[in-house]
Amino acid sequence: MRQVFLGQASAAGVLLVVSAFFYSRVFEGPGWIAPIIGSVLLSGLLAVALARTGMGRWLLAVALAVTGVLFVTLAVILPATSFGGASDITSALYGATIDGWRNALAATFPIDTSLAEPLGFVTVIGWLVGSSTGVLVARSEHSALPVVPPVLFAALSLPLAAPEGYVTYLLIVALIGSALLLALVRAVPQALISSAERARVTEFVGERMLSERLIAGVPVLVALAFLAPLIAVLLPSADEPFDPRRLRNEEVVTASAVNPLAELKSQREASDRAFLLELPAPPAAQFFNRMPLVSLEEYDGANWTTNSTYSATSSDIPPNIDVVVETLTVRQVVEIVDATSPWIPAAQPVSRIEADDVWYDEVSGSLLDRSEDDSRTYTVISQIAAPLDEQLNAAVVDRSDPRYTRLPTISGESPLTELVSRVQGSSDYERLKSLEGLLSRFTLVSEEPSGTALGRVEEFLLEGEGYRDQFVAAFAIAARQQAFPTRITVGYRIAEQNEESTLVFLDTVTSEDYDAWPEVLFEGIGWVAFDPVPATSGEAGAEQDDPTEIPEGQAQTQGPTPELSNPDESDEAEFEDSGPGTTVRVLVASGLFLIVFPLMLLLMVALAKLIRRRHRQNLEDPTARVLAGWQESKDRLLEAGIEIRPDMTVKEIVAASRRELGVYASSPLSALAPYVTTTIYSPHAPASAAADAVWDEVELFDRQLNETRSRTQNVKAKVDPRPLVERV
Repeated sequence: MRQVFLGQASAAGVLLVVSAFFYSRVFEGPGWIAPIIGSVLLSGLLAVALARTGMGRWLLAVALAVTGVLFVTLAVILPATSFGGASDITSALYGATIDGWRNALAATFPIDTSLAEPLGFVTVIGWLVGSSTGVLVARSEHSALPVVPPVLFAALSLPLAAPEGYVTYLLIVALIGSALLLALVRAVPQALISSAERARVTEFVGERMLSERLIAGVPVLVALAFLAPLIAVLLPSADEPFDPRRLRNEEVVTASAVNPLAELKSQREASDRAFLLELPAPPAAQFFNRMPLVSLEEYDGANWTTNSTYSATSSDIPPNIDVVVETLTVRQVVEIVDATSPWIPAAQPVSRIEADDVWYDEVSGSLLDRSEDDSRTYTVISQIAAPLDEQLNAAVVDRSDPRYTRLPTISGESPLTELVSRVQGSSDYERLKSLEGLLSRFTLVSEEPSGTALGRVEEFLLEGEGYRDQFVAAFAIAARQQAFPTRITVGYRIAEQNEESTLVFLDTVTSEDYDAWPEVLFEGIGWVAFDPVPATSGEAGAEQDDPTEIPEGQAQTQGPTPELSNPDESDEAEFEDSGPGTTVRVLVASGLFLIVFPLMLLLMVALAKLIRRRHRQNLEDPTARVLAGWQESKDRLLEAGIEIRPDMTVKEIVAASRRELGVYASSPLSALAPYVTTTIYSPHAPASAAADAVWDEVELFDRQLNETRSRTQNVKAKVDPRPLVERV
């Protein structure tokens, strides 16, 4: 009943593909197709092939698990994730399996296929479903049992995406129809022939009766498949489909904490160690010299605060801004010894978090530490925009979020209004650089009291000197007066100038490096930092000009800003680009892998056949060795396409080989036949010399058969899986 088994395998494959297509609503774009459909089909085929060999249960499970890990790694993890070392593969696999369900729920639907962990999680589940279905088809006598894993796999996607509409109902129809078809194909042979009568029924009669039952049963399946979705459409339903994500408590408003900007002065005077920083592939310091803690977007005239909300998220974080300029991939390994803040430093925007209990605010990009430990080590991968000067000058600000332009009422007589009147420039960027230059001419005095209240900032502008937070607040307020979307970011400077006036990275970052700076949001670039604070204090820069004598519109740059300079060509090789083409890269890599992976399976087939041949040839019992040699020759006949039935005698097999292969190729089988017949019917066991002679003929048969075929035919024979699957 070989045709019956192929029908079962085909129906199972259709059911698996239909189950996989339920994830078309879960993932964004076509990048999910190759990993998920590839996982269910390849695992199902591999499970059927291995289960038909009679392999032991535990060995079968290990083989499927190893190939599954290989598939997920090559089809999902490597194309979609940037790695700093081989150990990251284990971490990513852990995130895709152990922590995968939470990562899928935490992601924004539909899920971007560039996120390795949610896609990897579904791919792992798909591999398990395909493997279990294939094993059940090959080894289970129960008609409906192989239907269970694919149906559960499809059901798993429904609460994730909560899809609705006619497309979903068509998928449900296809799911029910293919499930019933598989059950029918498996049930017909059981009802057709009982185990006691199966040997006496001819194959022709069995195939004819099977065809008749299938033809009669398929229309019934179609009617049943349409019945359930039709009832679902007619029944009254809620306005919105059930979504279990509503049951989770995912959002947490940041707990009240000391104002991070108000701590600027006390932190810089403390001289305590903040964290240790390791950069496995450091970029040039002029492009990356600060690590934010938290961004403050609300200003009430007295304090700068944040209303950010944080939620648990998957390790991979989708970008919230479509960056159209070059980006630099920066990997940071941070060790915090004594945490003094609920936030943890990380360059923004963050693309991957490798740590537990870290929550993320997708609006501001800041990270919140939800662990109870004061010390911890974590890894963050960030994508830093590196726009060219002409790109900055051509860019326009993004005013879509009113939070970043909101201000309290400011008098027309305020020094802030006077400051804004001096700003000049033809582009948004030029006007902001002009404002930066105006403020950088004021005097930085460390002894001045801190404070960002509106009155304190106006006093700073009148006196021409103040502390760091007043420079930053004055820039942010003046920028917002011109409707520039501005926020204040508090964090750490991680680079300093050495004796040669070159920026170098700090291994140990202390509280003296605690700092604040304004940032403005540009379309296609993201948040661009500005430096209105002078590089020197009032004591060192006492000879500065009076700020009231600044020529109108004069703009000066003060110190290097990562976003302002062009990347050197020598630095480009140190970074891996990751822009809007990530999903395309995932799709292409996964598609290529679906070509490579079958080739790997064919190599595994050839290796399995070689190992089995060596095992057969080295059997100690001469009888077993003779029969194993004869079985090895029959395997070669299967590869050659010669039909061999279990009821054929040795003489009939030799005659069939002579008709199909010719006298030259089959002559070793004629010499082999007497040994086999004697071994089967003689009451005495053959001598060891007879077993050696049998294997000599087997080797000769291989050589002469290969000589009569082309090289391509010989290669196809070596990777032919039929000897591992079919028993003759």
